Amino acid sequence: MPVDKVDIHALDAIFSSMVRSLDQSKSDIFIINEESRRQLEELREDLRRTDEEISRAITEGEKLSAASIEAREKLQHVSVHFADYTKDEVREAYDSAHEVQLEFMLNSTKVRQLNDLKLHLENRIRTYQDSMDRADHLAGHVNIVTKYLTSDLKDVGPALESAKMRKHFSMKVLEAQEEERKRLSREIHDGPAQMMANLVMQLGLVERVFNDKGMDAGLGQLSFTKELARSTLSEIRRIIYDLRPMVLDDFGLVPALSKYMEKMQDYHPDIRFTFESKGIMARIPQSTEVAVFRLVQEAVTNAIKHSGAKVIDVRIEICENWIRATVTDDGKGFDPSKTGESSFGLQGMTERVALLKGEFDIRTEEGEGTEVILTLPHDQHATDKDAGGKSG
Repeated sequence: MPVDKVDIHALDAIFSSMVRSLDQSKSDIFIINEESRRQLEELREDLRRTDEEISRAITEGEKLSAASIEAREKLQHVSVHFADYTKDEVREAYDSAHEVQLEFMLNSTKVRQLNDLKLHLENRIRTYQDSMDRADHLAGHVNIVTKYLTSDLKDVGPALESAKMRKHFSMKVLEAQEEERKRLSREIHDGPAQMMANLVMQLGLVERVFNDKGMDAGLGQLSFTKELARSTLSEIRRIIYDLRPMVLDDFGLVPALSKYMEKMQDYHPDIRFTFESKGIMARIPQSTEVAVFRLVQEAVTNAIKHSGAKVIDVRIEICENWIRATVTDDGKGFDPSKTGESSFGLQGMTERVALLKGEFDIRTEEGEGTEVILTLPHDQHATDKDAGGKSG
């Protein structure tokens, strides 16, 4: 169909309907996932109680086994010396042995049933966990498609008028964005969310201390709560800074990286961070600044997490048509030919540099530290347009 006959408004309506459907699907997935999570916690609690019952039943079985042996020995003695015992004593010995043996058999049956229940619970837990994993995976794909429809295809009319725009439709970029959102979600869940939950519990404790022990004890507890709130605020500020340091927009790449290294020094006092820049100090296109900042951030994060380094050094060199960033650490290094989960970050960096038509190099070997070098071209004439006319 010719481009001029395409009903753009109809396409927009279709896309809007698709986005609404995807949003509803995402909401449904979330509800299913939360219900599965609740069921999973209940199953884990049932499994814990079952393990305790198994332990008690095994202990009881050991006692019954010993009692059964003792009763049988007594019955055997009574049988051999039958004439020395009355009828009631013989019947009591027989009934006692029979009763203990019956209890032991019932206990053994109970242990088998409990083990079967444990196996059943473990299977259900695996099933629910698999369902949650699939739901998370599906939610990620829904997010990617939604983002694709609401950003890349939102202005589909101009894209159809210029076929060359299609080359900018990169699902790889969207997948990277989704991975970043998942990372941020985990970081908020494990950091500020947990700290806020602790803070709420601590406030409840402060209230009880005030009521039970009076003003002085309550003020002492409140002082600790204040420190917890301050730590929570600091963690939230750190995450906000990681999302987008304002100094990057206001002053440019070099001040932003300098501030970032100072922050890393505060967060990791056992590591020495150094930063050096040279070359021209004029602003470069903002898109390039952001790309370099994120790539350096990723390289520094990898060094902190995986290298065991004591020194991490970042150097920036800005020339008229290109910029080079080097991140060096004195850590344990690695064999580049061996791939694993930790290589995902490096692969993402490689692909990002390739999209920007740059060069990416890693120099490392086991026990010899690591040097990450990335070189990106930039068009300094585009600076005013990209950066809003700001200069450094």
